[in-house]
Amino acid sequence: MEQEGVRKFTLDWEHGPAPALRAIEQLIYWRDILHAHGLVGAEPARYGGIGFGNLSGRTARGFLITGSQTGALPRLEAAHFCLVRAWDIPGNRLQAEGPITPSSEALTHAACYAANPAIHWVFHIHSPELWRAAPSLGLTSTDPAIAYGTPAMAEALAALAGRLPLPCLVRMGGHEDGLIAAGPTAEGTGAILLERLAQVLT
Repeated sequence: MEQEGVRKFTLDWEHGPAPALRAIEQLIYWRDILHAHGLVGAEPARYGGIGFGNLSGRTARGFLITGSQTGALPRLEAAHFCLVRAWDIPGNRLQAEGPITPSSEALTHAACYAANPAIHWVFHIHSPELWRAAPSLGLTSTDPAIAYGTPAMAEALAALAGRLPLPCLVRMGGHEDGLIAAGPTAEGTGAILLERLAQVLT
């Protein structure tokens, strides 16, 4: 598996103001919950201590996403989010603005939004237990040969997000412990993660 947290797309980024708190309150709420469950965070024994996990929500101008390497932070503020306003998946390029650059998984989030207009929330988490149990839970998986953060991964997830019932949960076969949940509501997107995790841990 490859090193976690490395951006592989070309980024056109402009420094700009932080989003309004009202625009990210649901993202902060669910990020707190997923962080408390160890699905977002950073651990010295995992991935070389690099932060993992990211959340995003669709807006009229694109989507708001947690910033690069914010996984380790105990709580996020507005300065830890940025707006992705345009993307070119085949060209492996994003345009973003804000006080911080977007997560290394931002291209994958973009692919989910492009694939299905009903998707308004995308949560990317890491769970060794859930990742290993995905086949027994009947979760769809991307090809293990497809690396994270690449156009191929984005296209693979777009194909799944375009046909799976929502909210959906997908195992990223070529991304160690990585899973993507996507759905029309923040509550449903977070709930499918917690429900499947509970199945594995009980």
